[in-house]
Amino acid sequence: MKDESFHYWIGGAALGSWLLHFAGNLDFYEIEKIVSGVVFIFIAVFIYILITFFYYRRR
Repeated sequence: MKDESFHYWIGGAALGSWLLHFAGNLDFYEIEKIVSGVVFIFIAVFIYILITFFYYRRR
């Protein structure tokens, strides 16, 4: 597996695990906390993937 695709897998795994975490703990968190957490992780993974993309395009 190439390094670039490995980094994309890391981003996908992070997104998936956080979504599963929030889905499994719906009764523990308030809905607004879940929404803010999901929005945050989507933005964080998007930034991570953008940085990975531009890093490997510059090389």
